[in-house]
Amino acid sequence: MPSNHFDARTIRRVGLTACTLLIILVDAATAQPSGPNGNLPLPPETLRRRLQNDAFDITSVDGSKGGIMGAKKLGLVFRDDGLATEVKWKKAPSDGEGWNNTPRREIAAYVAQILFLDPEDHVVPPVVARCIPFDIYRPVDDSPSPNLAHTRCVFGTLSAWLRNVHMPKEALQRERFARDRRYDYYAGNLNLFTYLVEHRDAKASNFLISDDPARPQLFSVDNGISFSGAYNPFVQHFDRFEVGGVPRQAVDRLRRVTPADLARFGVLGEFRPDANGVLLPVTPSPNADPKAGVRTVNDGIQFGLTAEEIDGVASRLHALFERIDRGELTVF
Repeated sequence: MPSNHFDARTIRRVGLTACTLLIILVDAATAQPSGPNGNLPLPPETLRRRLQNDAFDITSVDGSKGGIMGAKKLGLVFRDDGLATEVKWKKAPSDGEGWNNTPRREIAAYVAQILFLDPEDHVVPPVVARCIPFDIYRPVDDSPSPNLAHTRCVFGTLSAWLRNVHMPKEALQRERFARDRRYDYYAGNLNLFTYLVEHRDAKASNFLISDDPARPQLFSVDNGISFSGAYNPFVQHFDRFEVGGVPRQAVDRLRRVTPADLARFGVLGEFRPDANGVLLPVTPSPNADPKAGVRTVNDGIQFGLTAEEIDGVASRLHALFERIDRGELTVF
């Protein structure tokens, strides 16, 4: 492997520099189809920022189908303009992550797609970590308690709830390959994503497809088992290629990814308690421990991918390019 590209030592020399998500997220005029007939109420990055920062009230609470980690569907209303939306909420384990409930990996998956997909082609809906104050959280639990030390809030992930979608009979419909070029495009993007993040929980309920037959866009809505050796033993995995080819535009963008781009995954967020003990996002400090995914920093929490997990992404990219260059994987 050339030393100036994805050599693991090069990535570590770059340094796992702390940075906010905003450094590697970009605003775009176009977006995942949004609005009344779209998959999201707002463009993805706009919605992500609002879920991260804006005050809201919880107006409804329902169980989320298909999960075993206590996920719930919440109705939210933002206080500043009354916008109503729905989200999936997953309360984090007491140490910040579990085998199938890992906020940092869910956020890393959202960021990873931005390396090679435009907003309108995103396969992962907006997802943020948030610590919800007790008074706001009571519709979910009338006697809330903190799940992280030194806090008075409940920490977990909020993921945008997609609309105008349905669960396909199988996550990737092999009978459509090569006969439906529109489907091939979206299936190729999805499989590139699942390969890149080493997705190992390919049960049908973790994937959705748009209701629009003219735009059969595919989505991955649960990415907690990724970037690691963990796996769901009861289902197939999409950490390998199931499709016959992948879109050229996405591959060309991945070829331009640098070690510095990957190093930024080392710090994907940092939260510190305010005067009331509520964790709020802050500009991240330098990586407190590249060997750990969740780190305690000044009574707060910092999270990102470990150095080993970042090295894994680099290795998968290198293997992808080798397969394409040998003609083993078609690019269209």
